[in-house]
Amino acid sequence: MKLDRVTFSYGEKSIFRDFTLPLPDTGVTALSGPSGCGKTTLLRLIAGLEQPQSGSINCPPPGEIALMFQEDRLIPRLPACRQIEIVRPKGRGAADWLRSVGLGDEIDAAPESLSGGMRRRLALARCLAYGQDKRLLLLDEPFTGVDAERIQSLIALIRSMDIPTIFTAHDAESLQMADRVVEL
Repeated sequence: MKLDRVTFSYGEKSIFRDFTLPLPDTGVTALSGPSGCGKTTLLRLIAGLEQPQSGSINCPPPGEIALMFQEDRLIPRLPACRQIEIVRPKGRGAADWLRSVGLGDEIDAAPESLSGGMRRRLALARCLAYGQDKRLLLLDEPFTGVDAERIQSLIALIRSMDIPTIFTAHDAESLQMADRVVEL
């Protein structure tokens, strides 16, 4: 996977200019850097949600990528198990995914009854359930509001899926657990 000489702007604001970045085909890669440096934009470019003004992006096509947005994007009042079942009606059950992120007791809980960290883990479980047969996982700030010990178990879960993963983060705990860190 590689971004080659990518240029991207939002109007007059240049985000990337002649930017090249090789990305590994395995493991867990973290994107780090200050707010506004382009981490989310980079994920959106890789996912095909944004198109560069020039350059090329050689990554799996959008249909083979699972993307977790920076916002939870959970459906209000829909129980946690249904949040997962709508993206993965077959295969590993919703209860299994909820247990895997430490939400096994929240199967019938609506998002509005969960804490911020719990909502984030529910959004992550939904993305992983959807992405279990994809070729690339893109996770935008997946560990916001999650304690360091839980982050460690979530990274282990992501690793166990054996799908190349790129996530954005600001916190040192998350960055230390990645196989490699790309500083933007």
